[in-house]
Amino acid sequence: MSIEFIFYTGIKRSVFQKVWLHGAVLEKPWDEIAVESVVWQKTEMLPLLAEDRCPAFRVVLDFPETQAGKWFHWGVETDSPFSLDWKTLNRDGAVEAIQCCQIPQPHEQIRQIRSLSNHRYLGARNIRRNVVNAAESDGTDLRAHFVVWAPNAQKVELVFGRLWNMIDDDRKSLEEPTPRNHIAGGYVGDKSEGTAPMLGPFPMKRLPNGFWETDRDDPAFAKFEDFHQKLYVYRITKDDGSIAIRTDLYSFKQIGAGDIVPDGGEYTGLVDELSGSVSCSVVVDMDRITNHLQEKRSVDGVLVPSFPELKFETTDEFWKDEFDPERPVPKKLDDYIIYQLHIGALGFGSSRAGSLEDGIKLLDHLVELGVNAVELLPISEFAGGASQWGYATSHYFAVEYSCGGRDKFMYFVREAHRHGLAVIVDVVYNHFIHSGDRAEWMYDTNAHEKNPYYWYEGNPNDYREYDAKVPDAFKGHGGYLDNLSTNYAPRYYEEPVRRMFISSAIAFLEEFHVDGFRLDQTTSIHAYNVLHADGRPVARANLWGVKFLKEFTQSLKMVNPNVVITCEDHSNWDAVTKPVAEGGLGFDATWFADFHHHLNGANCGEQYAQLIPTAGYGGNDPLALDKFAGALAASGDHKIVYAISHDEAGNSGRDNPPQTRSHRTMRLAVRDDMVPETRRFAEARSKFAFGITATSAGTPMFLFGEEVGFTKDFLYNAVLENREDLYELKKNDGRFLFAFYREMIRFRREHSAMRSHNVDIVYVHDSDRVLVFRRWDESENLLVVASLNNKPLDEGYVVSSKDRLPDGRWTEIFNSDSMEFGGDGITGGANPVVSQAGEMKIVIPANAIVVLRKDVNPVA
Repeated sequence: MSIEFIFYTGIKRSVFQKVWLHGAVLEKPWDEIAVESVVWQKTEMLPLLAEDRCPAFRVVLDFPETQAGKWFHWGVETDSPFSLDWKTLNRDGAVEAIQCCQIPQPHEQIRQIRSLSNHRYLGARNIRRNVVNAAESDGTDLRAHFVVWAPNAQKVELVFGRLWNMIDDDRKSLEEPTPRNHIAGGYVGDKSEGTAPMLGPFPMKRLPNGFWETDRDDPAFAKFEDFHQKLYVYRITKDDGSIAIRTDLYSFKQIGAGDIVPDGGEYTGLVDELSGSVSCSVVVDMDRITNHLQEKRSVDGVLVPSFPELKFETTDEFWKDEFDPERPVPKKLDDYIIYQLHIGALGFGSSRAGSLEDGIKLLDHLVELGVNAVELLPISEFAGGASQWGYATSHYFAVEYSCGGRDKFMYFVREAHRHGLAVIVDVVYNHFIHSGDRAEWMYDTNAHEKNPYYWYEGNPNDYREYDAKVPDAFKGHGGYLDNLSTNYAPRYYEEPVRRMFISSAIAFLEEFHVDGFRLDQTTSIHAYNVLHADGRPVARANLWGVKFLKEFTQSLKMVNPNVVITCEDHSNWDAVTKPVAEGGLGFDATWFADFHHHLNGANCGEQYAQLIPTAGYGGNDPLALDKFAGALAASGDHKIVYAISHDEAGNSGRDNPPQTRSHRTMRLAVRDDMVPETRRFAEARSKFAFGITATSAGTPMFLFGEEVGFTKDFLYNAVLENREDLYELKKNDGRFLFAFYREMIRFRREHSAMRSHNVDIVYVHDSDRVLVFRRWDESENLLVVASLNNKPLDEGYVVSSKDRLPDGRWTEIFNSDSMEFGGDGITGGANPVVSQAGEMKIVIPANAIVVLRKDVNPVA
């Protein structure tokens, strides 16, 4: 009796040199022959090349017959300093093991598998025929292989879809590259309308743990090339005998590029109008990339992309010249200045949504601006097309095809790296697409309690009281979990669900070469879970959320220790940014919402300063700068700081009175329509908002368009209607603001004290609207003077702080009121200001940021 343990890395390159196996019988350690021991044991696993052509590790352990039937926990440990913690500490300090196994009966052998990532195995992939310790494949022995998780299904079939030229009345399957705007189809109806007439269907075999695969011995799959770029779906017979068409959640490409969701019948429209969330999946060779930016067909004199593509190169060749030594990509979060961007909002001057090609064209602007990291709103396949924000993810491995899809995203990342820019992607694991038919919703069952991707407590009979109050469409929904997201919570206790999220991130890291991630609303994952029926907290779901987040951060750090992982988290739980080894969740930083609420918050309560909206135009009533000072003092504690983000640029408080709604910074500053008299004032306030963000001790971030003074609300459901032309504003009305942003960013990047975490509040005066704080490191000592006073303090303002203002001479080195930035040019000049006995007298412009540097020489 023996157990074969296999650890699949799922990563093409070699990440680990050694991997060990260790575990426990029940809750006690065990040794090599499964005899209870008081010492944790390690057994080295031997390397092999797995069928997914990725390194793996394997060991077979024999057990004495006396141990038959016993249960034990086991896990793997690697030589990475960020090795997976196979036993997870929850908030109460209890240990929950990740893997559990029963020792087999005599003469039995079983297999136990642990995977770091399965993105090169699940879905439509090319695998090796010979899988044990063979030499690296040269590509000639690759067969097509399809694997899907459908644990409740009675039967699963692989079905192929088709495309045709819209001008072909016979709708013959597409056989040659055709301009995309002439291609129809790409959808398989509920009764199999739209299937390929000469290909399949193919029955799939059930594997352990609810997975299904195509027949490895079927000669139809002998050559992967026969299936490359083919369209497919799964026809699933659910546990109740009903039949459903389902997409592949591990797909790297969904053919649809629009927002039309058919009703399940035949679809004869264009693929560019079909939603990718319900369209056919496409077979992709992960090791090839099309020359998609170059290969196009001329239609009426206009070059348009075509499908399928013909010209390819290997991804190894594609990434070979990824970096420019003259423009290094930053590796540390402390060095980042983040530009938050929505690709769909580009495409200025056109009626279409923006694309990744527009994003590539924007890179020169970002380099001129000086930022060194671009954070993209969700780029994975989502509902609504590119004009939406992307927070309704349906396929976590596929790049939204309306933006350009997988290959264009690879071009975008490569060009960003050549420009010295890191790429961060926003990912959504707190909920799925809101209408998940053909994606996660009821994938293989109609029973709520067995819905594989969604957390459900108990069974529908437990919620009769709830069912009596709701429409028929929502009966049985009482057992799902709400978490303050816009859809039910995922089933985090299900290993395939957690692994899908983690594998998708590893795929973006390894296959797309992104540099970091921002996780949406992690508080919903580890703190907010409640029963939908009555709002009762579900503590167990929070604990599994903690487990998932720890696995997520550790898995990514194992693959690339330099990956930057941040999150939106509102819990103020200090464990969020602690290393997993110290009981934390392992994030590098959290978005600091309080910083925004105190600075630009428009409807967030009296506990926040809300400086910019309440500062007024002309008056000088006291401001709660002391409240903001507290947030400023905390900004260096693993924080991403921002005056405004996508959430607050017009979406917060939409149903409130106008004076309490959120807007872009320029609008918040004046609270009325922008006219020449008010724009200059609004720009001064905008310069203050970004200036104090850039001089804080956190990592600064700002929303695209702020640098040229966008004024229209950035609404989640009206992106194109409110689009503004960044390039036009940069040349005209926004030129002074752009000049300020450019120089403020340059200033932060050139001064090491600004990249330190050291910050000390020196002076606060609410009535005078003045705030002074110090920033320093071992090489320099800087003093930041911030004023929201509507009048300049040009006769000199006395700053007094006996405990925090060191004696010395201070010289002004930056001034947001410079005439270069469209200001009044009020300045203290080049003459040093002396601080003595805790006092100094400074010239302070209105609504401005001034930075002084302490001279190295002592006071004469």
